[in-house]
Amino acid sequence: MSYQVLAAHGGTSVPQAQTQTQTQTQTQTQTQKSSAQTKLVHISAGEYPPWISETLKDNGFIAQVIRDSFELEGYSVEFTFFPWKRNYDQARRGKYDATAYWYTSEERKKDFYYSDPLSVEATHFFYHKSKPLKNWETLEDLQGFNVGATDGYTYTEEFWALAKSGKLNVETTVKDKLNLAKLLHQRIDVFPVEKHLAFSILQKEFKAHVIHMIDYHPKPLMETTGHLLFPKALKTSPELLQRFNRGLAELKASGRHDEIFDSTLFEKTQN
Repeated sequence: MSYQVLAAHGGTSVPQAQTQTQTQTQTQTQTQKSSAQTKLVHISAGEYPPWISETLKDNGFIAQVIRDSFELEGYSVEFTFFPWKRNYDQARRGKYDATAYWYTSEERKKDFYYSDPLSVEATHFFYHKSKPLKNWETLEDLQGFNVGATDGYTYTEEFWALAKSGKLNVETTVKDKLNLAKLLHQRIDVFPVEKHLAFSILQKEFKAHVIHMIDYHPKPLMETTGHLLFPKALKTSPELLQRFNRGLAELKASGRHDEIFDSTLFEKTQN
């Protein structure tokens, strides 16, 4: 920057070398600030402990996987938690760079790009140990059992078809916690629920000595994958999706993904 330019702005004479150094420093600072701004990914999220929650350490397993995957690509992440419907709508309209975290749905694919799977969740039939579920191959094997279910959950098409036909005796309640309570009191015989979620609720809401009355059958009713969604409303989404998937692949290959799982969720599976 020349002396004449400084003088035109009311400045005083400054040695040119010093001025160039100051200018370079200012430019570097501005570049760093700009880079930090462009590298920050804003993600809307919903409460789904123990997988992701505003109240969990590091916001839980899923949030930590997302954060670490982006970090490998030079991004930082900021989570904002909303009720699920608002979480979805805000991201769909492009108010956030991505939204966490969701199962596969043809309806959602109209508005979002799906990341590679962050996790695999398995839904198992839980039962009271005094009346164990020893074996089942098909859902029709559960005829004669009182089956608990939670309102609004998809489970499988076959599950609800058998319930509608009367071949399965299904009793619904509004919360997983209530179904687990009914199971503990033997008011139902089996209850399908994602196993980490089940143990999280049991540890949080029930006394330790009763948790050991509950077990689950190793055969899953269903397995689902969870994903980070990027809104098609934003032009930046395809590139951001590519960068995230690359970071996630590196995280898995390094073994870090499994380390995060073990440190945040493994203990929830113990009973």
